[in-house]
Amino acid sequence: MVQEVAGSNLVSHPIFSLILGVFNSLKQLFKIIFLISFLGGCAAQSPQVPPPIVHPIDKEISLQYLCRKHNVFWQWDSVDQVVTLDLKEKTAKILVGSDIILMGGESIFLNSSVKMIDGEVKVSPDFEKKVFGEKRNSSKSFIKGTYSLKKVKKIIIDAGHGGKDPGAIGKRGTQEKYVVLDIAKRVERILKKHGLTVVMTRKKDVFVSLKKRTEIATQTQADLFVSIHANFSFSRGVQGIEVYSLKNLNILEKKERQRKINQKHFLRLTKANTASPNVGNIIGEMMYAYKQEESYILANQVAVKTAHFIKGKSRGAKQAHFYVLRNTLMPAILVEVGFLSNPKEEKLLKSKTYREKIAEGLARSIIEYVQ
Repeated sequence: MVQEVAGSNLVSHPIFSLILGVFNSLKQLFKIIFLISFLGGCAAQSPQVPPPIVHPIDKEISLQYLCRKHNVFWQWDSVDQVVTLDLKEKTAKILVGSDIILMGGESIFLNSSVKMIDGEVKVSPDFEKKVFGEKRNSSKSFIKGTYSLKKVKKIIIDAGHGGKDPGAIGKRGTQEKYVVLDIAKRVERILKKHGLTVVMTRKKDVFVSLKKRTEIATQTQADLFVSIHANFSFSRGVQGIEVYSLKNLNILEKKERQRKINQKHFLRLTKANTASPNVGNIIGEMMYAYKQEESYILANQVAVKTAHFIKGKSRGAKQAHFYVLRNTLMPAILVEVGFLSNPKEEKLLKSKTYREKIAEGLARSIIEYVQ
C-alpha cells in the first residue's frame, strides 16, 4: 500500500518526468543513427536489403557486405548486369556471370564467377583480397602464379592450310599442309589421353577458310586456340621453332568485322543480355585483356619447352597480327614448328618419328600450362 502511493507520487514528480523525456529522446536518436548507418557507406541502387551475416566458410560472400565493410560505393545496373565499384583511384567493373574484373588498365581473375543469388550479388571468397587488399597484386603478377589459372577444358587445334592451299613447300617437295595435319592429329591424341576435350578445325586434307576457323573456335566456346604451321625463309640457313601471340590491337583493329561477328555470336551462345551495347563492349574488353595476358604466357612456354624437348633451337615468342590470332576471342597462339626452307629441318619434318616428338613437346607444354 505504501509502495503504490510512493510509485504514484514518483511518476508525477518533475525530475522523473525529465528523465523519462531524455530517455525517449535517446531512443529516437538511436533509431536515426541506425537508419543512417544502414543507408550510408556502401550505397547501391539495388538490392536495398540488410547485409547478411557472413561466415568464412561461406562459398559466396555478399558484395554489399564487403563494400560496406571497406566503405566503397557501388552501383548495380540491372539492365546490363554490370556492377561498378568506385575505388579511391580507379573504377572496377564486374559482369555478373563472369570471373574477370576490369580495374583501370588491369584484369583481375577470380576463382569463380560473380553470381546473382536470391536477388543479391555474390562473389567468391578471393574477391576481397584481390580487389580490396592493401597489397593487391596487379594482373602482371598473374604470370608468377599469384592467381590460379582459368580452368581449361576445351582446346582448338588448328592445322594450317589444307586442300587447295598447300602452304610452304620445301626443296624436296614437302608440303606444309600434310606436315602440320599429321602433327595436329598427334597433339590431339595426346591431349585427349590427359582428359582434355579437343576440337580440330580440319581432320583431313580439305581447305578451311580463315574466317571459318575463327567461327569454329567461337561456336565451340573453346578455352585455348593453337594453330600449327611450318615456316619458310628465303635464307636457307634459318631454322628453329617460334611461337606467335597477338600483337596489341588499336581501337579500329578491335572493331574488325569478323571479330565483332564472333563476339556477338559468343554473347548469344552464353545467353548474355545484349539489350545494351555496353554489355558487349565490357565483355569484349574483359576477353581481350585475358587473351593478351594468357596468350603471351602460353607462347613463351611453348617456344622454350618444346624446343628443349626436341633438342632444337627456339626462336622465342613473338607477336603478330595474324588473322586467326586477331579474330579469336580466347587465348590463342600460332606455332611455327620449323622451316621447310631449311634442308635439315625439312628432312626432319618428313620423319614420322620427329613429328611425333614435336607433337609430344607441344602437348606437354600445353598440359603444363593447363595444370
